Amino acid sequence: MPFYYAGFNTSTLFSNDGDISFITDSFTKVSFPGITDFQIGWSYFLIWKGNELYISKKLEENNKDTGADTNIQLIQLPEKSLDSCKQAATGRDNIVILSNDNEIWLYKIYENTWKKIINFIGDSDNSEKEYPIKIIQGGCTVVLTNLGRAFNVPILIDIPKRVRFIDIAGGFDHTILLAENGDIYSMGMGTRGQLGHNDLEDCDNPRIVDALAGIKVTQISAAGWHTAVVTDQGDLYMWGWNTNGELGLTKQESKVVATPTLVDFTNDQDENIEVSVKKVQCGNTFTICMTDDGTLWGCGCNKYGQLGQSPEKLSSSSKFIKLDVPLRPESIKDFKCYEWGTVLVTD
Repeated sequence: MPFYYAGFNTSTLFSNDGDISFITDSFTKVSFPGITDFQIGWSYFLIWKGNELYISKKLEENNKDTGADTNIQLIQLPEKSLDSCKQAATGRDNIVILSNDNEIWLYKIYENTWKKIINFIGDSDNSEKEYPIKIIQGGCTVVLTNLGRAFNVPILIDIPKRVRFIDIAGGFDHTILLAENGDIYSMGMGTRGQLGHNDLEDCDNPRIVDALAGIKVTQISAAGWHTAVVTDQGDLYMWGWNTNGELGLTKQESKVVATPTLVDFTNDQDENIEVSVKKVQCGNTFTICMTDDGTLWGCGCNKYGQLGQSPEKLSSSSKFIKLDVPLRPESIKDFKCYEWGTVLVTD
């Protein structure tokens, strides 16, 4: 299962001579034997090799970053229960790991210390056992459970009655929640329109995004200060901060878009074309989506080559453009964006 990466780089993973090139501007194979998963952190990468977890990071004494690479290090997991993990949520200087035993652990990268998070879920009204299934990190840590409840760790989030959430996503300081019926809720800071409530107000508890009422959303993503969702009809809606063109809204000149807006796709002649989007991923200042034929489209900032294109040729794009990817579309099985980079998963 080869992985390919483009974007901001602080590792020797993509170097033949041991030097660090901070910009990886074309999708480059991750040269690590036996890799089974690859995750992007703020200034580091996580590499899974079966049950082993490695980190490639830069650090200095007293937690000061200097750009010096420490190469790839094996993270010593504290207990056997962590040998097989469901998920690792990356933060600036810590990683939250969810084990297959439904335990949550916090790893402080620059201190090399572990802390087990005491069970905060407690008992629910349902007789079924409740446990975490997904974790996201941003301005806070949010956990989604198998019963559709959400926690701003360790506090239970007050959600509307009879609403069950099936997915969560988050940016710097906002959280998006996908309900079982396809409705979208949002909470957190709204100063850049990232909540989609047609205002710039903050929201302490999940509030439905009225502009998408009656539209069934199937997939969500968020990062930085913007949000994206895909509907069951293959439509893509975007909203939030647009200072780098990360919303891909060619007819929208405002830097703040506070309500979900349908994205139009155009060809090289700027003619509108019909595409069906099946997945979208947000990075901090950019967005990439995949259409049903496997084609990747991207918009926003390309300062570090996170769109897989040379920054000298494309510094940014305010509209979605087809990305020049040196791989066959049918070979790309999945992709994910985070922070300042993009990773492709191939067969």
